Amino acid sequence: MNIVDSDERDSTWEEHSSLFRVYFATVPDGSVRTMDVSDATFTETLAWARGEADARETISIALIGTDNRGLRGLTWLFGMDPNDSSESELHDRMLAEMHQERRDRA
Repeated sequence: MNIVDSDERDSTWEEHSSLFRVYFATVPDGSVRTMDVSDATFTETLAWARGEADARETISIALIGTDNRGLRGLTWLFGMDPNDSSESELHDRMLAEMHQERRDRA
């Protein structure tokens, strides 16, 4: 983790209406179902996902955004795509958080 001082004035825009994508992945077979959540905060989305998830499912939550080409993409806020291969130590930590959350919920 890297932490640096920042200047809150360097932002030029803010968005208050977020669209989240929630992934539910079954362990160990890896089947995935997804739901998009709008008109909710991240905390509300996480609470809903925890109540919705089966005991065998991990949870991942991404912020859905659009790039300058108009293409949709995801910024991972909790966990990651469970079907992605681990490419870095950060991915390993994201995956570990998903599995720890599932164990804590059980």
